[in-house]
Amino acid sequence: MSNAPVKRIINLKYCLIVFCGSVLFQTFFSLPAQSAMDASVVFQSMVIPAEHAEHFGALPMQSREGRLKPVNTFSSEILRKLHHSDKIGNLNSDQFLLSLLVMPEIWIETPFIYLKNKDISNRYGLSEKQVAYREVFDENGNYLLAHDVNAVFAKPPSERGKFDKDLLKFNEQIHIFSQLIDNEMLNLFPVDNENHKWSADNELFHDYRNKIIPALHSGDWSDADRALLSIADYQTKNSTIEIKTEKLKAELLYNKLNIFNFCKKFYFVLGAHLLVFAFVFIMFKRNKSLKKGIILQIALIAAMLAYHLFGVSLRWYISGHAPWSNAYETMVYVAFITVAAGLVFARRSAITVALATLFGGVILFVSGLNWLDPQISPLIPVLQSPWLMIHVAVIVAAYGFFGVSFLLGATNLALISIQNPKHKKINLHSSSQLVQLTAINELSLWAGLALMTMGTFTGAIWANESWGRYWGWDPKETWALITIIIYAVTLHLRLVKKWDSPKILNLASVLAFASVLMTYFGVNYYFAGMHSYAG
Repeated sequence: MSNAPVKRIINLKYCLIVFCGSVLFQTFFSLPAQSAMDASVVFQSMVIPAEHAEHFGALPMQSREGRLKPVNTFSSEILRKLHHSDKIGNLNSDQFLLSLLVMPEIWIETPFIYLKNKDISNRYGLSEKQVAYREVFDENGNYLLAHDVNAVFAKPPSERGKFDKDLLKFNEQIHIFSQLIDNEMLNLFPVDNENHKWSADNELFHDYRNKIIPALHSGDWSDADRALLSIADYQTKNSTIEIKTEKLKAELLYNKLNIFNFCKKFYFVLGAHLLVFAFVFIMFKRNKSLKKGIILQIALIAAMLAYHLFGVSLRWYISGHAPWSNAYETMVYVAFITVAAGLVFARRSAITVALATLFGGVILFVSGLNWLDPQISPLIPVLQSPWLMIHVAVIVAAYGFFGVSFLLGATNLALISIQNPKHKKINLHSSSQLVQLTAINELSLWAGLALMTMGTFTGAIWANESWGRYWGWDPKETWALITIIIYAVTLHLRLVKKWDSPKILNLASVLAFASVLMTYFGVNYYFAGMHSYAG
């Protein structure tokens, strides 16, 4: 980021806010400015109505990768990036973005940019957790982070520590905010017909923005609504890219429903309830009333899985490609397969379904963390192959079954421990349950191994199509082979007489899962290779 002078903060061109906001500024500067919730108090009298902001969010725009998407998608991505939340105070992402574009002077002073690293706050004298844009400049307009950011960029990535990485993330947030207030990111207007490029700068947008401040005071949004319609009409008449209205509506629905977050919550609740019911069912020797409750909960889990599949299908329709091309998408798919794998064994064991459902919730929770980017992006050339869809779908399905085996192995080891002679009083009919769960564990291991093997073979075909060779001992390929060998050994340990026991099989299924974690996470994030795009 360049050293933007403080003059730009004081002398931005939207002077209307000075006329209408003097009282508002006095209110703001009397606040302690410790959090974005304090800032929300400032905006209560200047809130853009949600209905108008929704119309603004429905406009199509072009991303830097060339994809047309609703402004609502962009505003959600920006707010998560800057604030690490879907809302700021009482403002949704569309209200936030429009407010920022119209009233940048206030947002420059508002502490809302998320900063996790306290060392960075202390080093530069910034507020903790929530930082205002103006704080990163000194009285002469010099960017406080400039020297250290340049020094970090000069280091090889392998030598960058946590402070360095967090500094680069914070620098990216500041850079994004700077581009927003300079109106360089919201590409609403077709300008380059030959290259199909859209731009953010257009008189129509300036006219629209200038109609919002009067509307905030008068409550009459008719002029602003007409300005929005003028922008939409301009897009339709001048775009050389087909604006697919149905896809845009589908994406708005996808954003509104937040399907995977909804599924995560219900997987946790249903999985926990079913697990309790299943164990109580064992204790009370198969009570009929409990059995009906178990059947009902399994049916609800199946319904939630269907909703999960709807979310995956909707994302597939929006993106135009199979939604398992990056870390976020594969995590969502793994969660789906894990719950589905549990339901495969529903007739034999309710405990298996409960454990798989809980694990599906955990996986979706991880996918929702801020280090995974849920953004929908066009595929890079190496991924534009039908073999990608087959290879990733099959091999990630194997991870789901291996995950179920890991959970069953851990549960069975717990049952074995309570079968110890010292604990006879709490042996809750666990012998038959242990035999049943161990058998299911072995079936799940076989299913996972078969899928992993097929996935590796289809991966070789994809590698030949993309890179001109079937096998190259890339870290991902190597660890896929290691995983196959480890699980093959796990399943054949029983051929050695002294290792033919439930304890050995279950312990091995737990330990073997480390190879899956290494293949999926370790290789993507800690090794450089041809599969590094997955990170």
